[in-house]
Amino acid sequence: MAYVDESGNTGRRLDDPDQPIHWLVAVMIPEDHVLSLAADLDAVVSRACPNHPTAELHGAQLFGGEEHWRGVSPDQRVEAYEEALALLATHEASIAHSSINKAGLWSSSSQATTPHLLALQFLVERLDGFVGRQADPLRSRALLVADETAEHETYSIGLVAGLQTHGVGVVAGRRVENIVDTVHFVRSKDNRGVQLADLVAYALNRTRRRRGQTHLSPGDQALIRMFDAHVGPRIVTYRETWPRTRA
Repeated sequence: MAYVDESGNTGRRLDDPDQPIHWLVAVMIPEDHVLSLAADLDAVVSRACPNHPTAELHGAQLFGGEEHWRGVSPDQRVEAYEEALALLATHEASIAHSSINKAGLWSSSSQATTPHLLALQFLVERLDGFVGRQADPLRSRALLVADETAEHETYSIGLVAGLQTHGVGVVAGRRVENIVDTVHFVRSKDNRGVQLADLVAYALNRTRRRRGQTHLSPGDQALIRMFDAHVGPRIVTYRETWPRTRA
């Protein structure tokens, strides 16, 4: 199972200085770990937020103390975030990501040129290559499960079908052979795997923007530490941010 979510989405606004990069992340979980991962994430929420045991693990909300996480202390929220990320290793997760430099994109009214769809093509191609190299037949195919999005669902399904059939995506690509079926969209609040992908995507986005700054909040310091301990070691493939920034 490849759980997919994004961070840094500003729609068609490509010049937002606070979110210059659109990130798309896939957290791959072996099928024999899917149910136990969900149970373990349920337990993380139950411990940290006992009054709302079905609360969503959403990166921005958990980091900022919003929605059901309002009133939960910063230390408890950091602990819950880290417990969730630590499950990546427990459940033998592999992470892939792609990213789009939004300001570097061309101007176009075509839906096909949105950062999300470009990132999806690049991510699917990376996933296809990675799982295709696995010797274990149970890990040599991937099924995509993504957070629902009214804006992109139809186009995303068409994009994956085009890559599977003809190797044609938003830009020149290659035929993918190890991504099965289509993209399956679910409500993130109902799927712990997608929630884990959101935690990873948020951490990737925020730490890339904050790393190296002189003055970091305690929360950002903790997030960088958690990313380096739990996320970085699980990244197995990625596409460099595109288009590259010109010197």
